[in-house]
Amino acid sequence: MNCPQCQSPNSEDSAFCTTCGGRLAAAAPSAASAPPWAVAPQPAGAFQPASAVPPRGPFQAAGAPGAPGAPGAPGGYNAPNGYNAPNGYNAPNGYNAPNGYSASGGYGRRGGYAELSQPRPAGAGPAFQLDLRRLTQVDRIVAGASLIAMISIWLPWYSVTWGSDAFESQGSASFSGTSLHGWLWLEFVVALLLIGYLVLRAGFPESKISLPVSHERLLIIGTGLQLLLILIAFADIPYGNLGMGWGWAAFIGLLAAIAAAAPVMVPAARSYLESRNANAGPRG
Repeated sequence: MNCPQCQSPNSEDSAFCTTCGGRLAAAAPSAASAPPWAVAPQPAGAFQPASAVPPRGPFQAAGAPGAPGAPGAPGGYNAPNGYNAPNGYNAPNGYNAPNGYSASGGYGRRGGYAELSQPRPAGAGPAFQLDLRRLTQVDRIVAGASLIAMISIWLPWYSVTWGSDAFESQGSASFSGTSLHGWLWLEFVVALLLIGYLVLRAGFPESKISLPVSHERLLIIGTGLQLLLILIAFADIPYGNLGMGWGWAAFIGLLAAIAAAAPVMVPAARSYLESRNANAGPRG
């Protein structure tokens, strides 16, 4: 460039004339010497290095329009990586966005981190779900009657009364079945097993319950053993020679045991007799 005073040639980047020392006109900054913040803005979401953000001058307060970090400025409210910008708080993949903290599949949503009902792993068995429709009418009778028989053994099974004339004081006492017959706890175990088995049968599909014996035979064994224990306790009255007799719970327990066994054992006995007669055939 030529000096405006003496017209002496000087280099393009000289600030003063080498001949007269006059100040040369300021040259337009080239792209190479342009400050980092003068580079053309990058598209939204593109990475911007820290050198690309213009420094805030002493006359610009923080958050002032046009100042770095202000709304609309690089790194600001609506700027790339800002609050509402791509990857921001409300933007895609942000806090409230799809796959974000509060979004579908996020931390607080179904299938997210805090979801209580996690999916069952592959190959896991069916979940227990009580459905009484899986039980037949006979199953329901057996379960209800066995429950009554089990409860009855703790109620007054036996009673005694003394003092029948005017010279003796009259009184009475009652006793439960388990207090005078400790082995009646076997009836409690048998009834509990029957009820528990039927509850499992109502909670799981029949195909998922495998037993070494059939369902009908299992009910025959269980209700038959329960009836036998109740019959022995009913017939064997402790201290019968001293006036001990049956209480009201003894009759309830006996009727409940018969009600539990009859729907199972009567058809089985009838089927056995029919098959026996068929095998015998006519005699010559």
